[in-house]
Amino acid sequence: MKKLISMVLAVMLICSMLVACTGGENPASTGSTAENSTTETGETSTKREEPVKLVVAFMNWVGAMPNQQRVVDAMNAITLESMNIEIELQIMDSASYSQQMTLMLAGGEQVDLFNAISIGYTSSINNGYLIDLEEDNLLQTYGQGIIDTMGQTYIDACRFGGVLYGLPNQRDMAIGQSGYAIPEKYLDEIGYKYTDENAIKVTEAEIEDIYKQLHEKFPNMVVFSPQTATLAQSQPFDGIGGDNFGVLYNYGKELKVEELFGSEYYSNLCNKMFNWRNMGYISGDALTNDIAATTAVRSGSAISYATAIKPGIKAQESNLCGQPMVIFQTGEDFMRSSSVSGMPWCIANNTVDKVAAMEYLNELYTNPELSRLLCWGIEGEEYKVTEDGHLTFADGVTADTSGYLHSVNWQLPNQFIAGVFEGDDLGLWDEMKEFNQNATISNALGFSFDNSSLTTEFTALTNIYLEYQKQLEFGFVDPATGIPEMVERLKGAGLEKYMAEKQKQLDEWAANK
Repeated sequence: MKKLISMVLAVMLICSMLVACTGGENPASTGSTAENSTTETGETSTKREEPVKLVVAFMNWVGAMPNQQRVVDAMNAITLESMNIEIELQIMDSASYSQQMTLMLAGGEQVDLFNAISIGYTSSINNGYLIDLEEDNLLQTYGQGIIDTMGQTYIDACRFGGVLYGLPNQRDMAIGQSGYAIPEKYLDEIGYKYTDENAIKVTEAEIEDIYKQLHEKFPNMVVFSPQTATLAQSQPFDGIGGDNFGVLYNYGKELKVEELFGSEYYSNLCNKMFNWRNMGYISGDALTNDIAATTAVRSGSAISYATAIKPGIKAQESNLCGQPMVIFQTGEDFMRSSSVSGMPWCIANNTVDKVAAMEYLNELYTNPELSRLLCWGIEGEEYKVTEDGHLTFADGVTADTSGYLHSVNWQLPNQFIAGVFEGDDLGLWDEMKEFNQNATISNALGFSFDNSSLTTEFTALTNIYLEYQKQLEFGFVDPATGIPEMVERLKGAGLEKYMAEKQKQLDEWAANK
């Protein structure tokens, strides 16, 4: 009996030592059940005895697709062999993504990797949904490929209070300001001579002249279809903190928070829309018509709309509108403070294995075969490769019949290694990198505003702005009376207090940068 007691005590002692070594955590959550090794490139890879299943989530416009699981199976065949990791892919439609993801994250459901678009990066942090990606050198140990791919500058732009909770993805970080999209056929009708450039640089006066001619030629058509995104796509300011309640003028060159809605910039935009509305360029039902501008042009109910500019925009808008489009640009290429951190990839607190999650994310950034599957589906089923190296639809497949076409490659970790679809220049991704590098960059790049202490003011300000936004920015209210009325109400709801807090946090961020 004494020997038996001694053996039991010895086993208990060993177990307590093992728990102490793991910090008392579930080994699966730290990757401690796996053996680590270092590759020739210096990255750490993990040899797992048992497969790990991760849940990966992002949004598209239609939700789950018919061939989605077949694509996931092909992805899993790669990573089960190399990493002993498989995934469950949860793609939700944009209308429900924010609500569904919030319920999953708050409710403790398994979510390992997800894109924070529409959920809100700052709110996800404040609600405690995300892990620190650098705790225990997680990113540096298992995500070196991400660092090499994105570069430290872009990664640092995703810090919040100095902590890294999300990672940027490969896309157009900059935005070409003040773009307009018009079908070739209408320009042909007025005798306008255009070039085949991705975006033709013109002045606002030239756009005014083109619209005047279009209205004279097609008096019964809607010349311009307004959108709520027009303000952000057409003004030389940086809406720091993800809202316009205090902005940086002159493309963010000075770190001085100023009021937008009482400014000359905002007045000019609203006056232009008011004049266009009075001249008959804008539809009388624009306030209630929720049809997308590209859909309206495609159906022939509208002639043009505003758009942000980037490499490949001509091909993109032509595909969306179902006809050759001409793109004009009157503003500069600009990278805002939040441009890089607008749709970061994050590891949720609900992850079953943060090491596996980081390793898998690293693979999505660096493995062309895996990225192409996620972006385009299976070769021969959804797409094929042309003789010159482009991707195009597989034989017998169209955009309408494809079983895997989510149209959100810009949201995924690295579309730059997944190939170029037919219609775009094969050098598109090099052009995109150059576009990002050469854009005017806000001096507040990487600044994140924490408005958690001002939620009452933010809600009130947002509600007031939304009450006036379309009325003013779609040209239905005279700016001379509408703008002062809105500004007075915004100030009464705490606008100046909100701006003061932005300035305070911006100054602190700049001092510690």
